[in-house]
Amino acid sequence: MEYRHKGAIFSNTVTATLARGVTKDPVVDRELTFILPGVTQDGRPNDIQVTASNYFFNQYHTGADEANIFDGSTIRLREISLGYDIPPYLITKTPFKRASVAISGTNLWFRALNFPPNMNFDTDVLGLGVGNGLGFDFVTGPSSRRFGGTLTLTF
Repeated sequence: MEYRHKGAIFSNTVTATLARGVTKDPVVDRELTFILPGVTQDGRPNDIQVTASNYFFNQYHTGADEANIFDGSTIRLREISLGYDIPPYLITKTPFKRASVAISGTNLWFRALNFPPNMNFDTDVLGLGVGNGLGFDFVTGPSSRRFGGTLTLTF
């Protein structure tokens, strides 16, 4: 298990996904229109309706970058490995003196604690393609999940 505490992450993946409405976040009926708080140019209370698409897309992509920055605290099951030595009495009639099997997996599970609900973002992504680019995400996919196995036979 691994825990990362804090760290700022600039994520275009999350905001692009939220702005386009392809997640359950935020929970709102995107068929509705919105009247934003404020006043018009002449000082009257705002009464101009905007579509949900315009509201969310403009809010995340044309506003300040604060909407793109998240706390990177993460819990992760980084690696697990299980091995078993086959008992010698099971291999006495074989040419082997010892036999064992093992299975392993890496990057099996993660939870970004302070990202929007239903948006399980992988905080290990490198959006710049370099080793020191951690914390910058420009529509990058999650890290790969890997499984493996080993059979060891000793003569």
